[in-house]
Parts: sequence; C-alpha cells; structure tokens
Amino acid sequence: MKLLVSVLVLLALGAVGEVVKDFKVACKEFFLNEEPPEFQTNGIASQVPEEGRYVRICQRYNNKYHYATLYDTTEKIPVYSAYRYEWTADCTLKRPEKTWMIEPQLENITNSKEMVLQRRMKVNKQAYNSQYEDSRYDKGHLFPFCHTNSDEAANSTFTLTNAAPQRCDFNKMWYSKVENTVRTKLANCLTASKRAYVVTGVVPSSGSEHKTLKKDNNVNVPSSFWTAYRCCDNNNRYCEFAGYTMQREADEPTGYTDMRAFNSELSKFYKKPFKLFTDAALNLKRPRE
Repeated sequence: MKLLVSVLVLLALGAVGEVVKDFKVACKEFFLNEEPPEFQTNGIASQVPEEGRYVRICQRYNNKYHYATLYDTTEKIPVYSAYRYEWTADCTLKRPEKTWMIEPQLENITNSKEMVLQRRMKVNKQAYNSQYEDSRYDKGHLFPFCHTNSDEAANSTFTLTNAAPQRCDFNKMWYSKVENTVRTKLANCLTASKRAYVVTGVVPSSGSEHKTLKKDNNVNVPSSFWTAYRCCDNNNRYCEFAGYTMQREADEPTGYTDMRAFNSELSKFYKKPFKLFTDAALNLKRPRE
C-alpha cells in the first residue's frame, strides 16, 4: 500500500530523466560488465543504430539513477530499457493511471531535466498521454514497476520514454507469461546471492505490419516485445541466460536459452547486426552442471 501511495504522488514530487551522450560514461551500472547493447551499421559498432534519431536517457529520480533507456524519437517509442533486478518480494500493486510524464530534454537539450506533465509544452519527439486516449492500447512498461525494489524506483518507471503501446489482452499475457516468469526466476537468482541484469525492448512495426496508435498520430505500435536477463555470480564469471520474444498478435512467447540464437533473432527483427550482450558478456561461462 505504501508503494502505491508513493506512485500516486509522483506528479507532486517530480522526477529526473537525463539525456546523455554515452552509456559507458553515465548509468553504465545497469549493463552487464558496463557494456550496453551494440548495433552495427556499415560494419561499425555503436550504441545506437543512428545518431540524432536515437537518444540515450539515464532515468534518474531523486538524484539517483534507476535504469537506462534508448529512445527512438522518430517512432516515439523506446528501443529498450536496461536495469538491475534487485527485489525478491511478490508484487501486489494496482496499476496507477494518471502518473505518466514526458521528458522535456527530448525536445530541447537545454530544457529542464525534470519530467513533467505536457500541459502547454509543444511535443514533437515523444509520445504523450492524449495520444493513447481512445486508442484501445495500454502504455506497456519496459522496466515494469513490479520489478522495482523501492518507492523511488517504482516512481521512476512512469515516464512515457519507458513505455510502448500494447493491446490490453497482450499486456495481460506479457505480464503473466513473461514479466511474472522473469520476476520469479530472478527472485530466485537474488536468493542465491547472485546479481541480475535485464534488458527489455520492442521492435517497431514496419512495411505491411506498420501500425500507429491512431490514424492521426505517429506513435508506432511495436510488432514485437522482447526481454532477456543474465543471472551472474558476484564476479560475473558464471552467468545464466534466458530470453523471450512475443509478437503482438501471438498468444504465447518464444523462449530462448542460447544467447547467440537470441541475438540472431533480434538482428533479424532490427534488420541489422545486434548484440544484446557484447563479446565480453557472451564469453562468460555458464554455471557448472
């Protein structure tokens, strides 16, 4: 109950989201071995598929970073959010409805770092609340508030830079068949005194599958959601892996235990080479059987 009340007063407290130039300099602690995912464009590895269009955000609340988000200002949805899973208790929260905010720095880097309600601010590079109204889509968390470990962290997840459109039925299936499954497995990971790193993302729809929230706006409805985690010992020497993808019209997710196969699938989705965990992380040993 305390956590729910804290989330509901988010509008009064405010939050901070900081646009940065390099995840390896800022909020690197949310990536395994401090290495963010890599895209390859024309054979060159980069944290983003294209500079300018994609923006790195260190999601900070009350002067503390809680997770990292790569955001697509053209499709107006995140590419992914990366975070540490650090909570073992069950989640019994009800989803708050009127706490979603926008990120002023996405419109202009000189704007305030404070996440705010849109009010009179002109918004061109991100989604905003009214675009979801009467769209029949929910705002689907990438970093779910049920995966947080504190009131502050839960508050920080209610920014539209951490959400993408999900049908109501998809939202429920993704929660029950993926988010809740991952939460249970990672709670066990922490109970075993290990550390958990998670990256959750979406694939924008395109071509014949292209959809937007409504005809008169350009917020992309993703064709797929995906998530993956590593559960590692304290030296990051032995790590377990699991990944899931789910297409927006599917009833069941597809699970992966082979990281290279998962990277290959995401590379097909994004139509360019993609490494969720870089070579250093790929070479980490699996636990002894």
